[in-house]
Amino acid sequence: MPFSDADIRANREYFAHKLQAEKQRNDVLHAVQDGQYDFVLLDTRGQDAFVSGHIPGAWSAPLDQLDEIAKELPRDKEIVTYCWGHD
Repeated sequence: MPFSDADIRANREYFAHKLQAEKQRNDVLHAVQDGQYDFVLLDTRGQDAFVSGHIPGAWSAPLDQLDEIAKELPRDKEIVTYCWGHD
C-alpha cells in the first residue's frame, strides 16, 4: 500500500522534529575530544559502570536518581544524555 501525501508530510515532520531534539553522536564526540563543549553530559548508566569508565566531564545520572540530579542541572545549558553504546 503506497503512502498518502498526508503520511509523507507526517513522517517528514516527525523526523524533522526528531533531528532538532537529538544531538548527533559525532558532534558530541568531536566537542568532547576538543574539550570545547557547552552542554552537560549525563551518563545514565548505573554507578558501577560510570566508575569503570565514562566520558570526561560527564555527570553520573543513573535513572533511579535522575529526579534528584535534575534539580542540580543548569537551566541555561543543553542536556545531552548517553548510556550503553553498541558500535
